[in-house]
Amino acid sequence: MSINPIKHIVLGVVLMTMFSCNNTKKEVVAEKEAIKKEDSRPNIIFVFADDWGYGDLGVYGNTEVVTPNIDKMAAEGTRYTQFHVTSGVCSPSRASVLTGHFPARHQVHAHFAGNEVNARRNMPNYLNDSLPVYLPKTMQKAGYKTAHFGKWHLGGGGKPHGDPSAPEPKTYGYDETRVWNGNGPTWKGDKKWPTTRFMDTDTLWVQSSSKIAVDETIDFIKENKGKQPMFVNLWLKDPHTPLWPSEEQREDFKGLSPSKETYYAVLKDADFHVGRLLESISEMGLDDNTLIIFSSDNGPAGWGPSKEAGSTAGLRGRKVDILQGGVVVPFIVKWKNHVQEGKVDSTSVLSTVDLLPTFADLAETELPKDYSIDGENITSILENKSFERTKPLFWEWRFPKVKTDHWAEGAVRDGDWKLLFNEDINKVELYNISKDPFEKNNVAESNKQVVSELKGLWNDWKKELPK
Repeated sequence: MSINPIKHIVLGVVLMTMFSCNNTKKEVVAEKEAIKKEDSRPNIIFVFADDWGYGDLGVYGNTEVVTPNIDKMAAEGTRYTQFHVTSGVCSPSRASVLTGHFPARHQVHAHFAGNEVNARRNMPNYLNDSLPVYLPKTMQKAGYKTAHFGKWHLGGGGKPHGDPSAPEPKTYGYDETRVWNGNGPTWKGDKKWPTTRFMDTDTLWVQSSSKIAVDETIDFIKENKGKQPMFVNLWLKDPHTPLWPSEEQREDFKGLSPSKETYYAVLKDADFHVGRLLESISEMGLDDNTLIIFSSDNGPAGWGPSKEAGSTAGLRGRKVDILQGGVVVPFIVKWKNHVQEGKVDSTSVLSTVDLLPTFADLAETELPKDYSIDGENITSILENKSFERTKPLFWEWRFPKVKTDHWAEGAVRDGDWKLLFNEDINKVELYNISKDPFEKNNVAESNKQVVSELKGLWNDWKKELPK
């Protein structure tokens, strides 16, 4: 039988075309599946309030303040009673969110101030910007659109409050930023707002800070929804001093003391704008795939209106202290159809150092193996399981005032035990937090072995810190 070469050539072309088409179809399907997989990763919105005490929400037991929106968020999600920040003041707590490290590793011992003050405290003028890992950069590399709106306070902001040469927040991995207490884009130049970087002297801005930060967040979500997953740090100013609510904001609290009227008005206004954010997310159809967290950087202040009105719900100590009232804060998690509604978790011991490894896991990205994280991956709580902590928590405070509640220069918690100490005054306190969350019964004398073990953990950790 004769072979027709032309037929063979045609057949070959057809087969090659079919093979090529099949490959193309497979590639398209694979690409679609990859996009679908990427889109299934949750948006993450982390709302970090400023000086909002553990007892400053109705859902945490406050019967006078009005916080219906955050209370509703808790009813639609899970609230936690043992969430810890890494310091009793703001900058160290915030540094641990971005690095996954206890702040002393980067010599962030107190809030960032003017350069001379920072030098006296043996601090840099801004958070180290040369680390291989930061939370926003991790999310950015994983394909997230990242943003930071609101307070920064990790360096910068202009004299006398911060170094004008400090890196902008975008350096740490944000696509978009608008901040105060930091360098880079702010609301500077807007006709409605003041023209200074440090805006606490402007009454209208102070009354409106929660509104403008939430407005910016809502606009960012609208602009980027459906394009790629989003990560937003929304860091509110409220209820940090100064507090100058308008007469309209005060209205619901007339008849209370001046401090409560002022403080509660600010809390209610911040709650209202968090409610606007939650409602906008729902209206945009993003509820099912958006993880929202509300927390605070430390306990309520012990001065200004906060002194009387700010609540720790009975926890001992306040802002600045590394007692429970200074470092245990609200922590509410909402993720529709994932996180159990109306649940209260009183057993999981959590910390701000846990956020970086947890969010990285949700973003389906691995951290460098040579970058040691102080925190732990707590994604199990998003599966409605309790979390069993395996690493101790440490607090360092270099400026103790021994006649106050911030006498302690160091603290360590491991399991149920928490040790506080000040070697200069030979003072040690030990508490079983599961049995004594209010730190009333010092059992150091009857548990000397536990004291020794916890102090050993502290000493080993201290060796790892910069000299």
